[in-house]
Amino acid sequence: MKKIKSKVFISFAIFAVLSLVAIVAFLYLFVFRSVEEEVSLQAAVASVASSTSITTNSATQPLATETKEPEEQSLVGSWVLSDSQDSFVGYRVNEILNRLGEFTAVGRTSNIEATLEFDGTKVLSVNIIADLRSLTSDSQYRDRALRSQAIETDLFPQADFKLVDEIQITADYKTGISESYAVVGTLTLHGVPNQVVITIEGTLVDEVLVIVGSYPILFADYDIEQPSSRSVVSIEDNGILEFQLFFVRD
Repeated sequence: MKKIKSKVFISFAIFAVLSLVAIVAFLYLFVFRSVEEEVSLQAAVASVASSTSITTNSATQPLATETKEPEEQSLVGSWVLSDSQDSFVGYRVNEILNRLGEFTAVGRTSNIEATLEFDGTKVLSVNIIADLRSLTSDSQYRDRALRSQAIETDLFPQADFKLVDEIQITADYKTGISESYAVVGTLTLHGVPNQVVITIEGTLVDEVLVIVGSYPILFADYDIEQPSSRSVVSIEDNGILEFQLFFVRD
């Protein structure tokens, strides 16, 4: 009789521990675990305004005799990524986790090189290179898996975008009005180049060019195989490439 009670107690204890683990995992994944918000021009602009305000308050004001370059001329030339704002390139993919249901995986990297050439009326060129080896999500296991699965960052460490067609810019950028453009370029991902049309939003804020955008990626178009894991039931055959970029005059 004592042996039976002991077995019942042990079984109950194991069940209680497993239930507690499941509850903790659920709370972590769906309550306490934060998912990065989708890219937003409004949020990006707000971050520029905030950092500019801090810089202005702490900096010495220029002398009244200082001459200022005409706005049209000051915008012409080469632009590079700002060191003062958080530019990033990343992904957003829906997956179904074992026993826990649907979840959106988001990974991003700020390890980017980007240049832009502007002649005053047109964007002549855009070149963006992202180091995918530094993609970081909420799960180190997912990040490690991507080194040998899916985008295979050990074999294909970089993704890049090059502008194909020049972008005609309206005069509204001088007043800080946001504009939307369909941008044609070549996106190389997983070693596969494809011509794409990406819709972007952009505006000029305190001499910072703010650009955000997203683009749906069908994995098959880039020879990307869906990763496998014991904790993942399934992953969609597509994802979202998203980016937030802050350019300043070089």
